[in-house]
Formats: sequence, C-alpha cells, structure tokens
Amino acid sequence: MLLKEQWIREGLSSYYIVEKTTSVSYEKNILKNHSLECLLPCEFRMENGREYYCFETGIYTPLTEKIEEIEPRSFFYDFFSSMELAESYLLNLDHLKIQKDFIFLTKNQKPVFCYLPEYEENIFEQLRQFLEDCMEMISYEDKQKVRFYYEFHSFLVKEKPNMEQVKNYLKPQPKELKQLQLPEQEEEEQIKQEIIQPRKKKDMAFMILSALLFLIAIAIAISYAIRIFLFGFYYKFVLGFIIALGCFIGSLCYFCYKLSAKRSKVHDISVLQEEERTQLLEDDQKTELLMEDPLGYLIPKKEDEEKICISCDGFLIGSLLEGNDYILEKTGVSRRHLKFFLKDENVWIEDLDSTNGTKINGKKIKKHQLKEGDQIKIAKEEYLFTQTQD
Repeated sequence: MLLKEQWIREGLSSYYIVEKTTSVSYEKNILKNHSLECLLPCEFRMENGREYYCFETGIYTPLTEKIEEIEPRSFFYDFFSSMELAESYLLNLDHLKIQKDFIFLTKNQKPVFCYLPEYEENIFEQLRQFLEDCMEMISYEDKQKVRFYYEFHSFLVKEKPNMEQVKNYLKPQPKELKQLQLPEQEEEEQIKQEIIQPRKKKDMAFMILSALLFLIAIAIAISYAIRIFLFGFYYKFVLGFIIALGCFIGSLCYFCYKLSAKRSKVHDISVLQEEERTQLLEDDQKTELLMEDPLGYLIPKKEDEEKICISCDGFLIGSLLEGNDYILEKTGVSRRHLKFFLKDENVWIEDLDSTNGTKINGKKIKKHQLKEGDQIKIAKEEYLFTQTQD
C-alpha cells in the first residue's frame, strides 16, 4: 500500500510522518487522547491545509538494534498481549504496521507498535513476514532461539491460530518457571548457609559421640553397681562406679548444652535479621529526611481531584505513561504537556508545545515565572499554585 510518508528529526527526537487522507474520527480520538503504552505517541499536525499523523519514535529503541538481546518467547508473549490491549480499544489490528523498521522497544524491552489507520494489511500475514525478517536478522549461533523462530513460524502457517491460541502457545511451560524469592527470604537462606550448614556435620558428630559415651557410661555404671551388690563395697568397684556415673552425668549435661546452644543460635539469627531490618528502616527514614523540599503544589479546583506535588526540578506533566513525573489523563492534555523548573531560585513553568496550551491567570503562556496563588489551566484542568504544603 503506497503512502505519502517521511522520517524527520526535530531537536532530540525523531518522527515518522504520514499524510491523513481518510476520515477516522474514532481512531483519531483514541490516538490523541488515550496513551496506550504499546503504541507510538501520535500528534496531528496541519501543514498547507493538510493534516498529518506525526509518530514520535526517538524516545524508543528500534527492535533491529536489540534483536539479539531479547528472549523471543517472552518478547512475543508481550507482543501479543499488547496487540490484545489495542484490540480491547476496538482498534483494527490490520492497521498495525508489523514490520521490522516499525517495531520499537521500551526500556523494559516491551514492544511498541505504529498504529496507522491509513494502512491496512492482514495481521497474521504481517506476522509471518515479520518472523521471516527476524530469522534473517538473528545470529544462528544460538540454536535455541533459531529453533523457536522456525517452530513459531510453522505454528502460525499450519495452525492459523486465533489470538488466545497464540498466547497459550507462548506461555512458559511449568518446568521453565522458577519460584521467585523475596529479598528477605534470600537473605535468610544466605544466613542459614553461612551459619548453620558449615557446622551441621560437626554438631551431628558430637551428638553421636555424646550418645555413645552416654550408653557406655550407663552400661559400666550398672555393671559396677551389680558387683557392689554381689561382692560388697570394694574400693575398686566403688571407684569404677563413681567414674562411670560421672561420665554418664557429663555426657547428659553436654547433650543438654548442645540442645540449648542450637536454640540460642536460631534465636540469634532471628535477632540479627530483625536488627538488619530495623537498620534498613532507619536508613530509609534518614534518606527521607535528606530529600529536598518540593518546588510547590498544584491544588485542583475540583474537590474530588488529587493535589499534585511538584517534587523536583524539571518536573513533567502529561498523559503519556512513560517519561512524565505525573500522569494527567484528562481530555485535551498532551502526552508531554508542561514542565516546572528552577531558575534563579524561582519556580518557572514551560508549555511543551501542547495542543491545547497552558494558561496562567487566564493568559496563554510559553514560559512564565510562577508566584504564590497563580491560577494554572492545563488544557481544561484548573489548579492553584502554592509553595506551602497546607
């Protein structure tokens, strides 16, 4: 399908631009007002009386640069989950450009697509071609990855599955799943390995030795007691009985000592873990105390809305899920709408070329130094700026 398209670079980002030739009010509304993490951010621009789709690509990494690093099974599971999300918004999947140059990755290596209403091609035909392109890009040194691509391609061609069948095919098998441990569990296991395990065999040997000594001592003591009963209190019999009885009592005391020492060791481990957790908590509290004070607060005009804390220099507000410090998913709010920053110890606000603009005290601004009590309008949302917490 022939499209009037071009790639341009503006500032620090890149854009893919296509002329809009059809009336797609619903899809345009979705692209403009709903920030789906799996779709490239899209703006609509007018130039010489014509409207254009403007997809921002520079904030993501092209798949072609990371194809060797991704784990294909988990990547394609996320791939189809993202397509399912787009479909839940009643978007036509045939309008996705599933081509190697139009697939991008987030920082977490999640797939990002270009959704272009002007474009239409069967999604599964695109997928098969896309897999063939991937097989040409990957290295054949990793036999496991190569095998996955070929088997998955064969599955799509022969089975002609629906979306749910594909996701079931891509789900990790039970033998591939590993039970995750919390940091506390890992720490506890490490303590057990370092303290208990090295001494386990040694303690067991001492326990067996003390048990044998206990049995031998009691047997000898009984034999001497019988001799005293039969032959009288000869000093050799009495001395042997006293020594055997002493060994018996000594082995019994040692056995009890070992039991109490083992319990004390377990208690010490618990105390050590509790002290470490307490220390971590104290460190977190110290970190909180060292944090800088916020630049200010935005108090909403509507009572049911939450207060926005401008927590840092360069604080960004917009509707996009990634790259903003505060996500404001409201009608008319651009993906990156405005920024707060410090200049000469004063708080400034800057509109980031948003579609519906930013107003201070009723006047549309590009950059403006804020003062206590300024009225800020972000698209249709109204706020009061203050530098006091109450």
